[in-house]
Amino acid sequence: MVIDLSSEQAGDESSFRKLFETYAKRVHEYIYFITKSEYLTEEVTQELFLILWRKRKDLRVVENIDGYIFRIARNLAIGLLKRAALDSKLAAELYKHSAKESDQIEELMGERTVQQLIEKAVLELPAQPRKIYLLSRRENMNVDEIAAATGLSRNTIKNHLQKALNDIRDYLVRNGYRLALASLLARKFFW
Repeated sequence: MVIDLSSEQAGDESSFRKLFETYAKRVHEYIYFITKSEYLTEEVTQELFLILWRKRKDLRVVENIDGYIFRIARNLAIGLLKRAALDSKLAAELYKHSAKESDQIEELMGERTVQQLIEKAVLELPAQPRKIYLLSRRENMNVDEIAAATGLSRNTIKNHLQKALNDIRDYLVRNGYRLALASLLARKFFW
């Protein structure tokens, strides 16, 4: 279906409805691929179409509407995952919805299992990211303290911490946890 976004009518409700009907399913699948959470997918999809509705008059000048829509979707999904990792209320909401979606509720609720998995993931980290992660999480040192103790720059410390968190998250995903929940767990334990 071709949607004419060049005319004055491009900002009207029927054109927007056509845009929604054309993109809703594809956007939903794309966001779910990123978040692995039906709850987050619904939240991001709604937010995306609200943004598009607010900017509907500006859509006439967008040359690559596919790229534009999917870039916004990606940025919203990643932004929500990052916020979920830092916001305890959002994390609790995500956890609640993830648990509803998952048939692994008992496993998700067993902190011991999660802690054991994270311990195994930490053991598999390369030496430097592991050392920095442990200083941060077990010794409760902040970035400046770790930099002073190791002689490394703040940016290097941040990069090693990010690598450690990403590797732990990937380990959890490989062991059956959904991406969004794995991101939360990787940040929560030893924080």
